[in-house]
Amino acid sequence: MRTISAGIPIFLLLIMPAANLSAALYIDDTSTVIKRHINLGLSLDYYKDITKELDPDTEEYNRTVSKEIALKSRLSYGLTDNWEAGITFPYKSLDDTSTGKEEGTSDIIIDTKYRLWEEKKVLPSFALYFDFKTDSGNDDKNLGTGKENYSVNSIVTKTLGSNLLDLNLGYTFVGGDTDNILFCACDWERILSKCVSLCNEIYAETTLKGGFDKNIFLYAVSLSYQLNKMLCLDSGVGIGISKASPDLQVSTTFTFEIIASHHNKTKSPIY
Repeated sequence: MRTISAGIPIFLLLIMPAANLSAALYIDDTSTVIKRHINLGLSLDYYKDITKELDPDTEEYNRTVSKEIALKSRLSYGLTDNWEAGITFPYKSLDDTSTGKEEGTSDIIIDTKYRLWEEKKVLPSFALYFDFKTDSGNDDKNLGTGKENYSVNSIVTKTLGSNLLDLNLGYTFVGGDTDNILFCACDWERILSKCVSLCNEIYAETTLKGGFDKNIFLYAVSLSYQLNKMLCLDSGVGIGISKASPDLQVSTTFTFEIIASHHNKTKSPIY
């Protein structure tokens, strides 16, 4: 289960330009960072998970409450007009009624995304995304998984008037003897104005084992607001549908854009 989010100090609103409008919580689109520009994304989330297990001896349910505060900072750079690379530094604070409190850095993620072709009149744009999740977090303290993961994601984006449609289909190769994960997501984003967009999305992942409630299935609604030319704010709520899914997530992300070069100030071809 996941809940609430928080803010970033107000002075950060004044120092860097913002990224493109995109409200999605789980799904990715085909847009990339502008060439020779650097994006800085800061997100802060509060997660909460409540589980109940039946004790066969007492015939009573044991209740476990897990809470997590996650802070992520992601730096991404536009290598070309259609290719970006990034790195994510996560920090976690855990509070579990069964294991106690822990905090520290989690697994660092290195990623890249390449848009193979632009959107045409009929044809959607298409991109491939790849990331490598390190095992840098301390898995003994549940701050990391203790395994290196590789994920590949295929991304399709199509614009229909004031509507944006995205489709993701990907696969995560999990290290060790853990099952690999097949995941997919789709969304409908409505551009309400030049500054505001609203997104509805569905995300699912499965190990191809067990029934519906053994796999992740989520619905999310989120809002993106371009505060000014220097800052974009994304905030959304995710709701778990299957039993294995997080119950609730409320997430907030601030995205800034740093101009690393005065060349090529053309806007992204998608947004």
